[in-house]
Amino acid sequence: MSQSDQAGGPSKEQEEAIDAIDTLIAGGELEQAEQAIEDALERFGANDTLLVLRAELALEGSDPEECVFAVQDALKHVESDEARAQLLAFEGYAHYEADAYEEGRRAFNDAVRADGELWTAVVGRAMVHEAQGFLRAALLDVERAIALDPEEAQPYSIRGNILLAVGNGAQAEADFKKAVELEPEDEESRLTLARLLSLAKKPSEAIEVLEHLVEQGEDPDVVAPGALLRSQLSLTLGSTAAASEDAQRAIELWPEEPWGYLQLAACHLTAAQADEAIVALKKAEELAGDIRDVPDIYALRASAYDMLEKPEKAKALREEAEGSPRLPGIVYGEALNPVRNIPLNPNKPIDVRGLLTELFGHPSKAPAGYEKAIRDVVDRLPEIIAQNPGVGRIQIELPQVEGMSGPPRSLIVQVAQPRGGQPGQAPRAEA
Repeated sequence: MSQSDQAGGPSKEQEEAIDAIDTLIAGGELEQAEQAIEDALERFGANDTLLVLRAELALEGSDPEECVFAVQDALKHVESDEARAQLLAFEGYAHYEADAYEEGRRAFNDAVRADGELWTAVVGRAMVHEAQGFLRAALLDVERAIALDPEEAQPYSIRGNILLAVGNGAQAEADFKKAVELEPEDEESRLTLARLLSLAKKPSEAIEVLEHLVEQGEDPDVVAPGALLRSQLSLTLGSTAAASEDAQRAIELWPEEPWGYLQLAACHLTAAQADEAIVALKKAEELAGDIRDVPDIYALRASAYDMLEKPEKAKALREEAEGSPRLPGIVYGEALNPVRNIPLNPNKPIDVRGLLTELFGHPSKAPAGYEKAIRDVVDRLPEIIAQNPGVGRIQIELPQVEGMSGPPRSLIVQVAQPRGGQPGQAPRAEA
């Protein structure tokens, strides 16, 4: 038995030491907490609470391997099912952070078996199931977590993400509203809720939800899309000045990204300031590196030249664009991107640069000549379609080369046959 069990419970000195350690962990003073735990273990021996705290500290320190080691060591000594369940839950989260989902699932299963009422274990298993794509199992865990504690926000946000994955935006909106109500500082849920409200044509509600995020949020990768979204919503309501301020806010948060400058250009165009829009677009192109990676620049610059009464330049830019715009995917996230499959230029719907990004992580990582080979095939598509009247689908096997991620891929071109007999193309790449 541990010393605390032999004495009928922890002594006053042990309780004071544990309280001090809890305070250090809560305050983010992890090094001091680590030393305090080691001192307490040496002084009082290996009791359940101290061993659990040591594992928790390793997890708080973002060291998954150290956390797993601490858990495995502690499991040799702890005696209560409660402590065992807590340790196994910590191990599950450590595996989750290391993307070792199957190991995490096993740890969470063991934790739930040790203590079926341990909320953190049930929620952790829901997270793992969601990451693995086991959505039905994840929903069951979420429902159980909500039953255990309906006032915690995380299960609602997890369920909201699952509902979005299966296309149930209306119910997802309700879950994200609940998550934000319970945890106002949940920045990701707040952004997702605002996106859903915007797509549901509720701009005023979306702007209200975004206010706290844009003004007080801390994560640039969440706040910047929120600022861009509020900027776009302000434009729809005729508030050009407010929209420009939010575009500038996005630029401050993401100074090395083109997205804030793209939105600023849109604000200038709305205010009929074509010259200023072109200046913003030049900066966006500089940050993009290759204008083909951000085809929105073509469309916005063309609009600016139209405004400047230079229709030939505008026409040439529109004809040069390919693929679909990038900014909506940044503003709304790819899961909710409202223009994911709408090409900027009907004559060049295939997003070659996007395809290379999917295959290699970035177009620059593709082998020499690979992009040209793909473009040569794409350029021949009208000829291929003309030679095969009535064809509904063309499949092009993409060569498997070094550096390509995933299994062999094909470029699938769905050929629509609209009235008049002129075929249209709506291509996509898939495994």
